[in-house]
Order: sequence, then C-alpha cells, then structure tokens
Amino acid sequence: MSCKYSKHPFAIVFRYAGTVWPLVLPYCLFNISLLTALGVLKNYTDISLSILPQGHALMSLLIAYLGVSKVNLAYERYMSAQIATGHAFMILRELNQLSITLTEQYDGAEAYEWRRDTKRTIIQLIHETVATLRNERHAAALARNVGHRSGVGIDGSKTLNDARVDTVGLDDPMVLVHALRSHLFHTSNTICRVDGGGVTTGLELFERCKLIDLLHEFTISYRNLLRLASSPLPFVLVQMGRTFIFIWTLTIPLVLTGDKFVLTGDNYMEEYPSAFFFVILLTYGFLGLEFVSRMLSNPFGGEIDNDFNIKGMGSAAIIGIEADSELMNDGRRNRVGAPSRTLRKFVQNRQESIRMSTRYIVLDGSEDVDDSGVNDTPYRTMNEGYDVQSVP
Repeated sequence: MSCKYSKHPFAIVFRYAGTVWPLVLPYCLFNISLLTALGVLKNYTDISLSILPQGHALMSLLIAYLGVSKVNLAYERYMSAQIATGHAFMILRELNQLSITLTEQYDGAEAYEWRRDTKRTIIQLIHETVATLRNERHAAALARNVGHRSGVGIDGSKTLNDARVDTVGLDDPMVLVHALRSHLFHTSNTICRVDGGGVTTGLELFERCKLIDLLHEFTISYRNLLRLASSPLPFVLVQMGRTFIFIWTLTIPLVLTGDKFVLTGDNYMEEYPSAFFFVILLTYGFLGLEFVSRMLSNPFGGEIDNDFNIKGMGSAAIIGIEADSELMNDGRRNRVGAPSRTLRKFVQNRQESIRMSTRYIVLDGSEDVDDSGVNDTPYRTMNEGYDVQSVP
C-alpha cells in the first residue's frame, strides 16, 4: 500500500494503481445510474421514489463514528504489525551476529558447525514465521491450540508421533524456538571451546544468557504478531459499520430526488452535473474508508493485495544474515598471522563503496556528487552537533 510520493502536487490525486478506486468505482457507477433513473422517473413519469432527508441525516452521525472507529482500529493494527515484524526480524539478525561475535575466536570444526546450525535455524525460523502470519487459519489454529492436543497436525496428515518434515507453514515456530534455545544454551557450552595455555575455555554463562535473552525478545514480538494475525476486528463492529455505511451511501440518490431538493422540475438538467459530481465524491469517501479499514485490518495479506510485504522484510533479514556470516568468513580468510582486516580498513572500504554508488548524496541534501570535500571530514558526534549553514 505504501508508495513513493512524487514532487508533482497532483501525482497522488490522479493515481489509480494501489488505491481503492478499483473497489469503489462500481458503486460510484451504480449510484450515478440510480440517480439518473430516479431523476427521469420523477420528472417524466411522475413516479417518485425517495426517502426522508431527516432520517438520512441522523444516520450520518452513526456512520461517522463507526467509520472513524474502524479505520483507527485497523490503522493501529497495521502499524503494530509492521513495527513488531521489523523488530522480530532485526532481533533474529542480531542474534546471529552475537553468536558469531561470541564464538569467532573458536577455530575448531565443531564451532563452525555450531555457527552454521545456528544460522540455518534462524533462517528457517524466519521462513516459518512469515508462512504462519500469512496464513490466517494456520495462525488461528496455533493461537487456539487447535489440532495439536488431539495428536493431529494442522494439515490433518501428520500426528505428533510422526517425524516432522522441514515444511514451511505446517509447523509451530515456537517448537523451532525451543530447539534453538536449547542449541544456544547447552550445545554452545559443550562444543564452542578453545585451548589457551593448556586451559580449556568456553562461553561464559552470562554470554549464553544474552543469547537466550535475544531469542526471548523475538518470542515477545512473535506473540504479538500471532495475536494480530489470528484475531481480526470484532465481527459485530465490522458488521454494523459495513451495513450502515452501505445503506447510507447507496440511498444518497433517493434523498437527492426528494421534494425538498432541487433535482426536480425545471432545474433537473441544470443541477444534475453538480449532483453527479457530489454523488461520486460521497460514494468514494464513505465506501473508500470502509475498504481502507478492510485492507488495513489484515496487514499480512489476504483477499486484497494490501500487505506491507512481510515476505520482502523476511528476505531482507535473510540476506543480512548471510552477509554477516560471509563477513566473518572473509575476515577469517584474511586473518593469517596478524589480523590484516581491521575495523578501520573495513569502514574505509564501505565508505568508498557508498561513495561510488548511486545512493551517495552530499550532506547539504543535494543529489549530485561533487568534489568539494564535504564528505571527507570525519563524522561529527552528537555532542558536536551539525550546522547546515556551515556547509559550503
């Protein structure tokens, strides 16, 4: 649903793709056709089909409350899901980075296998989390523990006694979290060891506990995501809001063709264009809000393609995890005798890479790369501040 805002002031107004126009346009055409038919019947055949405008006006108060309430609730769900998803995936990447940092001094084959298994498990956890959240029925089954206590799997073809297959979306991610927690705490204490001066050392208790704490932060985010994915908006609120909004919107032509409005008699042809315009705007506004709340209420994707690309967020996390592991492998290959790949050299290489890429911009906000030397100065700290006017 998100888009890049154009500099042109009317680029968003006249945009069709990614809006609710495809959903609202049929109702706009219906209201226009109904308005035209009622106007013709009223002025040429003396057949009047109308409703009292007072009742229609009173309904607008309830419509405004229900519409705004639903949109606010749906928007809160959407933003909460986006924040929790980003936090969960970032925590998993940080967990992989910390596991590398705490064990990079161990050069044995067992330590390498431990780091590789940790990375694979984290990546598998991301896959299963994305698949679970995008499947509302599966998320609801996991949240309500349906199908597990009876010994039958989610797909109805596996029992708890059968060997579980590494199939994304058919298992509970919390089972994988439990296996990863045991791997981080127990296996790291027995495998990741190094002999230094005849003394066998390994991960300290607080280091292993830090890994467990990061995994616990992921479980908090996952619990919130599972709640959002398995618990839609209350049905009674959705039903009341949708019923009143559709009735109120689709009866606008019946009000405009009443005796107290000017869309009758000799003024019919003169007032029809303005009525035509406002019927479209009212239909688009009220039904558009209804469809927006419907789209935002299911941020993980559903019958409407409105999700915030949770698969892309998961892919970005996996790419980052692979890059972190590759960085460690690259550093170990270059660390022969003395560590030649220092942090300063690494940062300098990244600065040069960004400088040569299209993402590079100067500090004054312009998009052109110049040779003024502005970006050659060291980075300022938060205490030193930064004065935009001082930039040449």
